[in-house]
Amino acid sequence: MKTTLIKEKPGKLQKDNSQNSADVRQDSSVEIQDKREELETLNPFSDWEDNPFDPQDIQEIDAIPQSKSENPQSKSLRESLDEQPEVPAEKTQKNYLLTPQIGISLLAIFGCVYVMTRPCVIGECQVIDTAKQQAQKSEETIRNVTTSQAPGIAKEQLDGAIKQLQRIPFWSPYHRQARALFSTYKQDSKELEAVVKALWMAGLASEEAQNPPYKVEEWDQLKTRWEQAITQLEQVPPENTIYPFAQNRLEQYRANLAEVRGRLALERQAGRTLAEAKKVAQVALARQGVARGVESWQLVYETWQSSTNTLASVTPGTTAYQEAQLLLARYQPQLEDARDRKTIEQVGQDAYNRAVNNADRANIFAERGAWSEAVKYWSQAMTYGKRVPMSSSYHVEIQPLMTSYTASWKQAEAENKVATRVNKARQDLKTACTGSPTICSYSVSRDLITVRLAPNYVEKIENTAITGDRSGNPQKRNEAEKHVQTLKIALESISDNAKIPLEVYKPNGQKIGVHLPQN
Repeated sequence: MKTTLIKEKPGKLQKDNSQNSADVRQDSSVEIQDKREELETLNPFSDWEDNPFDPQDIQEIDAIPQSKSENPQSKSLRESLDEQPEVPAEKTQKNYLLTPQIGISLLAIFGCVYVMTRPCVIGECQVIDTAKQQAQKSEETIRNVTTSQAPGIAKEQLDGAIKQLQRIPFWSPYHRQARALFSTYKQDSKELEAVVKALWMAGLASEEAQNPPYKVEEWDQLKTRWEQAITQLEQVPPENTIYPFAQNRLEQYRANLAEVRGRLALERQAGRTLAEAKKVAQVALARQGVARGVESWQLVYETWQSSTNTLASVTPGTTAYQEAQLLLARYQPQLEDARDRKTIEQVGQDAYNRAVNNADRANIFAERGAWSEAVKYWSQAMTYGKRVPMSSSYHVEIQPLMTSYTASWKQAEAENKVATRVNKARQDLKTACTGSPTICSYSVSRDLITVRLAPNYVEKIENTAITGDRSGNPQKRNEAEKHVQTLKIALESISDNAKIPLEVYKPNGQKIGVHLPQN
């Protein structure tokens, strides 16, 4: 018996086989996707360190179980499925034993088997029970674990429940229940994720705040991190089991934020104070370059003092404070130099003014001929002039005055010596000319001493001499001559002491004697 083989078109057979293969690959891709999602879940706590604001935030954080980045078994499955080469259409072996009716029947059988073997299609739904158990474990973790591990562990457990629910197909009679649980768990997972992010941001902020002080930009970045962490925690609603945990952390983070804001405000103010001190120091340097005299150096000193006082007011514990201390060490010598220069200028000005004042008084006495007083004040003027410091700006001004004062003092000294001799001559002449009767009258100038014998005195001397001659008593004449000789010696001595020439006259104006003083 001859058997006739029915030869199907290759295209039709290839199309049926491709459709069957596509269904298989679609089923496999769901499982592979579940595996990939499970593999790509990472532990957000792996990089955290101690929290400087509150150690409780990240205590025992290293003990949180880490989700493995790769599952060897899953990877093997994924690689085996992904790397399986497709059979080219032209190389597909033609099977002439299959008819279209047989292919459709096979597809229907396989489809029924696939649909019926999906979870929760027939009988009880163990998947939902498993998901509920994992969700319950998540809640128990939140209630029982008091450290920062709780949100991360609870989220992993809840995500596991979500993955279980995703396995239930839409044709399952439990699909509606699964979708309701899925929606609830997904929202809870999102809220847990907000807490996890908040903890991660808080841990990052705490790590970056380990070694203050910081600049304004760094404090501002820390402020932003705490604000972000607080924003994440504020997303947790009161009905969520994690809400008490979130509120506890929220209170801590707000306190940390307040601390950071305070430090930021201090850093900004310290920066402004430092900038002001630098600005004032620049003004002090400019004034110092042109300072001359007490007033200008006083202003320089006050400006440096203002700068250093401003630097001293910079708040400790800021980056500006560290720079302020360095500038204080640099500005302090400038302040001391300005103070010394101010003192020197003050001394110089005082000595200069005293010298000028004494010179003015000396001139007044010189004009009056009171040479002794003039000498005294010229001497004081020179004394104060010598007290003007060489480093003072008044030293240059006093030098030409000192030359004038010295010349005036010498002149006054000479005049004073002459005046002294004249006054002494007057006193000596008064003594010499005093007698009974009056011996003589006199006048004294710096150039000439004039003595005029009194008429009564001359008459008495002459009478005494005549009486002695007439009586033959020579002693009388000798007494008269001796008295005249004594007067002569006294007048010559007065002339010598005064260094002034002497002229003696009779009462009638006749010159009877001249004496030139010996040098």
